Amino acid sequence: MKGLAEGRHWLAKRPYIIAITITLVLTLWMASGLMQAEEILVAKQKKAIPIAKVKVETFFAVNINDVVEVYGRTEPDRITTVKAEVSGKITRVLAKRGSMVKKGQVIARIAINDLQQKLQKNEALLKLREIEYVGAQTLNKDGYQGKVQVSRAFADLQAVKAEITRLNIAIENTVIRSPFSGVLNTRYVEEGDYVDRGDSIAMVADLDPLVVRAFVTENNISQLKVGQQADIRLLNHGHRSGLIRYIASVADDATNTFKIEVEINNKDYKLLAGLSSEISIALEEVNVIKMSPALLALDEKGNIGVKSVLDNKVQFTPINIIKSESDGIWLSGLGQQADIIVLGQGFVRAGDMVDPFFASNELTSTASGTQ
Repeated sequence: MKGLAEGRHWLAKRPYIIAITITLVLTLWMASGLMQAEEILVAKQKKAIPIAKVKVETFFAVNINDVVEVYGRTEPDRITTVKAEVSGKITRVLAKRGSMVKKGQVIARIAINDLQQKLQKNEALLKLREIEYVGAQTLNKDGYQGKVQVSRAFADLQAVKAEITRLNIAIENTVIRSPFSGVLNTRYVEEGDYVDRGDSIAMVADLDPLVVRAFVTENNISQLKVGQQADIRLLNHGHRSGLIRYIASVADDATNTFKIEVEINNKDYKLLAGLSSEISIALEEVNVIKMSPALLALDEKGNIGVKSVLDNKVQFTPINIIKSESDGIWLSGLGQQADIIVLGQGFVRAGDMVDPFFASNELTSTASGTQ
């Protein structure tokens, strides 16, 4: 009893301790009430949010070749514009526009004019210069002429020989020939036209093989090599196969793409230059799933992918588009199979719990499409 009395006496002298104790008790009591209120509110919110119901279909992958698809244009294997190398009037035109010409075939003739007479004159002068040179050598041996006269006679002889060579070339150049076999696509002259040196006579194009030129991005150029086979779809001309014959080593500055050339056999010359083309180059095999592009979605970062369900939880899987067709697109990155959300994907996000239901029990191997 004595101890209790002493305790009361001690507390009586220190009333602030009683106040602090009462304050702590009240604070703990109020905090416990708030926590219980929050727990009740969270529980109510959980009960209020329903689980979304989504329609799901199972897609199975198949193996196809990954492809690089680019658009290009057909071009001649080589093309040149034949120009006049002498001046004169066109006396004959021997090749029609659009006709096939062989290498060395005569396209047109330019008037020789006085070239033949000049040649005969210089051939006669050549004999004189030869006699003068021999005479100068003989006089030099006998001591009547010096080396200067011999050298001048030799120079005159060489000048005549050079002029004869020039005239022979000029006469040969009056005959305009095709530099290689091909199509005479354009002829710029008619009989009676006057041409000067450098004037265009005709344009010849070699269309066998035909070349398809296209540009490939830096992401795909490392997967290609010279000699690789390519499939070419030509507008209104069906499919043709060809081989890559050239890959640029330097990218185009404006587009940062690399030029490639694919050659097509065109011995019958039925394919023309300037046709729009779609080139498909097969790469390694990959597992792909075919589906409608309407099933594609974007995540918060803007990545393109597909929403699927695993253990009643939404998953977002980034994908790669391998190729597209009229009835769907081929995607890689989804594995051997995936349960894809086909209805309601716009109302759920990755990580959400859902209540999936399958439209049917049929297994869709390629989303109602075949390769």
